[in-house]
Amino acid sequence: MKDIRHVILYYRNKLKVTFDKYETNGEEMHHHDMYQIEFIAGGEGTLRLNNKEYPAKRGLMYAVRLRDYHSFEVSETLTVHRIILPLKCMPEKMSYGMLKSKTDIITRLDAEPAKHIENLFLMLHSRGKALLNNEIFIQEWLINIIITEFFERVKFRPEDVYESDAEKLEKVMLYIEDNFRRKLTISEVADHFKMNTSYLNRIFKEQKGITLYAAIKNARLEYAKKLLIETNLSIADVCKTCGYSDSANLLRDFKKLTGVAPLRFRKLKGVVNELDQDEE
Repeated sequence: MKDIRHVILYYRNKLKVTFDKYETNGEEMHHHDMYQIEFIAGGEGTLRLNNKEYPAKRGLMYAVRLRDYHSFEVSETLTVHRIILPLKCMPEKMSYGMLKSKTDIITRLDAEPAKHIENLFLMLHSRGKALLNNEIFIQEWLINIIITEFFERVKFRPEDVYESDAEKLEKVMLYIEDNFRRKLTISEVADHFKMNTSYLNRIFKEQKGITLYAAIKNARLEYAKKLLIETNLSIADVCKTCGYSDSANLLRDFKKLTGVAPLRFRKLKGVVNELDQDEE
């Protein structure tokens, strides 16, 4: 994890470490615009991560990427520690490796390592806002240890992710997957990869069979289908979450892709949502 150290130094004022307690109410299904690493220090409940359920209790540790959506149900007061990493804090190899992983990045720690990670978090919280250089260094060191140990346990090694010419377009696809929920332009994608827009469009169409614009739209529509089936979000919220500026555009593109409107698609899949009644 050599590159995380520099990132923590440069973006120290953007990183956040939080400690939350959920006593009776959990969290509704949601996603974040930042990467997070979360550790459950106590309590009991259920974590639903990308439509998979995990027993939420002491020792559970996992990453939440931009594309991930999750919720909590609480049986007994849950205590959750978090490291929040804004996108620009993420080293490229790390974000690329996390996106490349198609499975949930999650592990369960045994009693001894769980106590170790909890102690590291408690040391972080005890310092509050670090002002002195030595305190800042300690915070960075602690965060570095937590992230490093977590990735070692989920067997994720971003330093092993090497780029070749053949992976260029895969990285473009992963970048789209990480950013389609906001207004994303073709020129922005090209600029990010330091490529000429016309050249990127041409090789993308040649190798993927569709335009770059169509790939962005397809990412939004596939995510919309997933949300319609696996969450209770209203159609209006699905529209916003998928990066569409208005429902009319989503309706048009969705019907073109599936042959039915979003609400009809949801009903055909057997999902019932009372909030949808107002949108018929």
